[in-house]
Amino acid sequence: MNHFCMRSFLGGVVALLILLNADASHAQLFEVKPDVVAKIEKAVPKELMAKPKKPRKVLVFSKTSGFRHGSIPVGAKSIVMLGEKTGAFEAVHSEDDSMFEPESLKQFDAVIMLNTTGKLFLPKPMPKDPTEKAKAFEREKRLKKSLVDFVSGGKGLAGTHSATDTYKDWKEYNDMMGGAFDGHPWHEPVPIRLLDTSHPLNKVFKGEGFTITDEIYQFRADTAKPSDRRLLLTLDPGFKKLNKGKRKDGNYPISWIDKYGEGRIFYCSLGHRDEIYYNPMILEHYLAGFQYAIGDLEADATPLEPSKSEVDITGKWDVSVEMQQGGNEVVWEFKKTDAGLSGVSISNGESRELTNLSLKGKELQFDITVDYEGMSLTIEVAAEFESDQAEGSLNVYNDAGDEIANGTLSAVKSK
Repeated sequence: MNHFCMRSFLGGVVALLILLNADASHAQLFEVKPDVVAKIEKAVPKELMAKPKKPRKVLVFSKTSGFRHGSIPVGAKSIVMLGEKTGAFEAVHSEDDSMFEPESLKQFDAVIMLNTTGKLFLPKPMPKDPTEKAKAFEREKRLKKSLVDFVSGGKGLAGTHSATDTYKDWKEYNDMMGGAFDGHPWHEPVPIRLLDTSHPLNKVFKGEGFTITDEIYQFRADTAKPSDRRLLLTLDPGFKKLNKGKRKDGNYPISWIDKYGEGRIFYCSLGHRDEIYYNPMILEHYLAGFQYAIGDLEADATPLEPSKSEVDITGKWDVSVEMQQGGNEVVWEFKKTDAGLSGVSISNGESRELTNLSLKGKELQFDITVDYEGMSLTIEVAAEFESDQAEGSLNVYNDAGDEIANGTLSAVKSK
């Protein structure tokens, strides 16, 4: 064998070894324990909501340039198995941003941003040489345009959890994904409300809200608005710890869908913890969302725009309360301020501020905190308004969170 052939042969062997080593490193980095794989397999839905119109292929992208979630390996395995076991799609998992080059990206029907963070299309660290730095920015610009063209041209984009903690200063991405991360005030069991019980993506929940433990995001005030996209799940406005959030509109959505140009968007903020990716109920919600983004599941993405259906409750209301312990007469007064709706409850000349106040359509919820015989009591009120009258209920809790009383109420707008 001559020297040239030997060098060529050795070069090929080295390249193969590098490739095999890269594959092995990737497998080790994303290794998932067999017991977790078994949990995922058990949680994968048995049926699809929609039959694929043709063989589908999605890119599951999990590169991080900021915080890296430990749940990425489980999430990647779960989504790959979700497509494989149901036949909904073939999933290619990668952290190579060259996949967003137009020629590579066009092979996919949708991109799923799995817990991505930061500026994905820039090298880290950035080159110091001015020429190389300029090349990096030019490449980022090209990959950004490629993604926008991909989605607006009729393909899909989906995101889990920190997909909204990605490119927060890139407006087009924020508009596509729908939200920009602005903190996570809650990492605890939280109550989730269904905004539309009949929506195809909410079918798995069987018309009922639920409680789940995960890290819950709040979004920048100029994003994740109910008037801009179809919200599906939100934090329950009756959640006692809702005031840990800082949104003035009290809006803390969990998942939504949207249209972007000719393309489709699905996002769900659940996914910080491993077990989210083998929760049967959440996996079915995710699968429906992915099928919507791909284009196989038809679903209404029209914003609900609850503000258009809200009743005007500003002014004073005479309220009669009936409880087992006896009745009481109070006055509610509501005002609109720059920060939103505010209110007070007036009883025996004493005024108390209404907290966690939320008006959705005709349904009003708020809390009142009172001191009674050395105890701090929280009164949770829920009422439904029709024109100049309302009916509702209230529950009284002690500072340990135990319900100690309940009752009903009726209200009439003061003349």
